[in-house]
Amino acid sequence: MVERGSNKHGPALDDQMKHEDQGLIQGSKPGHAEEFRETEPFPDETDSPEVLEALRNESAKRNAEQGRRDKEEEGGVTR
Repeated sequence: MVERGSNKHGPALDDQMKHEDQGLIQGSKPGHAEEFRETEPFPDETDSPEVLEALRNESAKRNAEQGRRDKEEEGGVTR
């Protein structure tokens, strides 16, 4: 086998990483067990107006909650 000069890990870790990737490569389910790690759907022209409105509302709620948490972490005003 030819050695590469940029090898960052050994064969054992390579095999482990290959095994971990098999679910992403061959599976039909999302690769993440935690819901918060999944990508959010992108709205497009095929979505109904109800779906687009729901996505906008959810995004606005998340942004407002994140803003509150950021202020709390900075020592700002809480709810």
